[in-house]
Amino acid sequence: MKNIKFGVIGCGGRLRSLAAALNEYEEVTLKGVWDPSHGNAEQLLKHCNKDGEGIIYNSYEDILNDDEIEWVMIGSPNAFHAEQIIASFKAGKHVFSEKPIALSIEELLAIKEAHKASNKLFATGFTLRYATIYREAKKILESKVLGDIVSVNGSENVLPDHGSYIMKNWRRLKELSGPHILEKCVHDMDLLNWLIDSVPTHISAFGGNKMFVPANSHLYDKHPNLFNGWDTGLVDDYEQGNDNPFLSDKTIEDNVVAIMRFANDVQVQFQATTSNAIPERRLYFSCTEGTLIVELYSGKLVYKRLGDEEITEVDLVGGGHGDGDYYIIKELMESMVDGKAPVCSGEEGIRSAIVALGIDQAREEGQMLDMRPIWEQFGVRV
Repeated sequence: MKNIKFGVIGCGGRLRSLAAALNEYEEVTLKGVWDPSHGNAEQLLKHCNKDGEGIIYNSYEDILNDDEIEWVMIGSPNAFHAEQIIASFKAGKHVFSEKPIALSIEELLAIKEAHKASNKLFATGFTLRYATIYREAKKILESKVLGDIVSVNGSENVLPDHGSYIMKNWRRLKELSGPHILEKCVHDMDLLNWLIDSVPTHISAFGGNKMFVPANSHLYDKHPNLFNGWDTGLVDDYEQGNDNPFLSDKTIEDNVVAIMRFANDVQVQFQATTSNAIPERRLYFSCTEGTLIVELYSGKLVYKRLGDEEITEVDLVGGGHGDGDYYIIKELMESMVDGKAPVCSGEEGIRSAIVALGIDQAREEGQMLDMRPIWEQFGVRV
């Protein structure tokens, strides 16, 4: 039986769990890792193999120079993704990269060219695309049982401990993470592109910082348990901020609202906030012949056709990210072994990042952004 060897570049918590799950399949083997923190590299190896078996390379280039390694998994802070993706393709490796794959349009264009020239497989870590609840939503929308999509209202409103986690670690710094709508909500942009089966041509957006600011620091003293629930689990902290997320220096936004018009004339509203007593990750589809609501946190998918007496409800509560963590690794393994194209490729990573960057540009400029020239650069017809 063929055994595929892979390496890991960037040994943070997310890649630690994904690499361990992948390494459980006998068809693939983790050969080694690299991280600027030796302690983090050791922890990932121990998480994957009880005896910590595996090589800790001196640089990520050493992984790329190892001819036995066919696939690399990239989980570095976002600012390093583009450089490492491009280098991996030039070294003749297949690539799995965590999201977002780049922080600028220029980087996305360079990635697209490097991928095209490499003739290698490219997978993006959009675990929600693999979640049962969203796959069911896709089937319902494609069946046209609800008619055509008219508009969508979406949201990602996370709990205080989730927002606090973001505002205390490297993700709070735009130069490392990109804007919040890219770092945190690029999953949602991918889902919108996929479920609507189009891309936005015009975007307006608003947002800034109103929650995690010094004026609200009394909330940390009042509800310390609510703002300290997440632990990175890292041996060595990377660009860690103040323990009080309200006082931590930050260059990202804690709230964003976007309005988009898609090329197929679907209208979208999307909201992202970082501290909520009632969390929600919801997509509400208003269609010509019915309504569909998908809410990830509760695992509820409900829909009703015009004329139906009852609402149809499907309970799809699953494991990590709605079972997406299981299926993304299972299907990545199948791509690695069989050579078939990943379900969620680099092209999806590129298109979702373009949307998120468009939202951030529209927010910064305070005016509606025409996305059509950008799509033309990437050869996307709108």
